[in-house]
Amino acid sequence: MIADFVIPTQKIAILNANLTRFELTATPTTSLLDNLSFTMSIHNSVWNDKADYHDMEIDCYYNSEQFDSRKLGDFRLKPRRTRLSNFSRSGNSTIDLASNGVDAFKRSNETGFFDLEIWLKGKRVFEADEGDRHVHLSYQCKLRLQLMTSQNSTTQGNFKPVMCQCVSLINRSFNVVVMGKYYAFVSSRLFIIY
Repeated sequence: MIADFVIPTQKIAILNANLTRFELTATPTTSLLDNLSFTMSIHNSVWNDKADYHDMEIDCYYNSEQFDSRKLGDFRLKPRRTRLSNFSRSGNSTIDLASNGVDAFKRSNETGFFDLEIWLKGKRVFEADEGDRHVHLSYQCKLRLQLMTSQNSTTQGNFKPVMCQCVSLINRSFNVVVMGKYYAFVSSRLFIIY
């Protein structure tokens, strides 16, 4: 006999974002100078269960290269509640861009639009009949941001919220035996084999 239930999930979104500086320098090493800010919402979509989050972090990527990371710390969300996280940075980061990455930056610089990826990673703990379950989660938010200048500042309010995609609810499938029952995590579902 096999029974299964869906692992509790959450809805992640970028509600607004601004990019007011995005420059690439190559002396002496390749560095990215940027002013980036955004607001991320984390919504516990479960109706009757709290959400405990641990080791949460936000990572920023350009051309598949990470240029910033921020820890969110541990927090709890009650059922159907939302947490807003405001992210803001102004600085420079060493970034390893190959020649094709530099060419892509030049093309984006000409159009004034840059493709960034914001990742939310961490762990959610939820209660089950057999005890607490730890689910590693990873969400990807793809942003196409216009570099804000004095000439186009009037378009700043045109940003539309971006829903983030769930890339993984667990980093790998794992099995555990509890009280003689065999548990197998596959994708986002837990199968209990009696």
